[in-house]
Amino acid sequence: MRTTPIVFLALLLASTATFGADADSLIRDGEAKIQAGELDAAVTVLREAVATEPGSALARLRLGGALLMTQDYSGAIEQFRETVRLDPNNANAFVGMSVAYLHSARYDLARASLDEAIRIDPDKREEADPLLAYIDRASARTEPASGEPHPQH
Repeated sequence: MRTTPIVFLALLLASTATFGADADSLIRDGEAKIQAGELDAAVTVLREAVATEPGSALARLRLGGALLMTQDYSGAIEQFRETVRLDPNNANAFVGMSVAYLHSARYDLARASLDEAIRIDPDKREEADPLLAYIDRASARTEPASGEPHPQH
């Protein structure tokens, strides 16, 4: 009877490894679909990867990117936030989140996300500078002129 727990443990470990491999292959398939321009199919496959391995920051990052490309900005933000929860130093998740916030006209959050990406990875500054300048210009256009009351939300 001592072999039963060992067999069970071996099966459990084997099934965990299989799930990991399945999520990795789903991520690769999703990436290929993105490259081929099959965005809706990529979202479907990457949602399956996240369902297979909910703790995969890479699966969530790729799903966030695919959702961003399909203009599902709130869905993208949700996936990028989850990526950051799983991997707090994922600069790419902050960049993606920044772009999603920018497209949602949430300029303060777009800038804060991009600033965090640069803090994590200072090498991103050069490529981020034009986006930061755009965010600042867009933000200035939406601010009321001095003396005008701020709109109530």
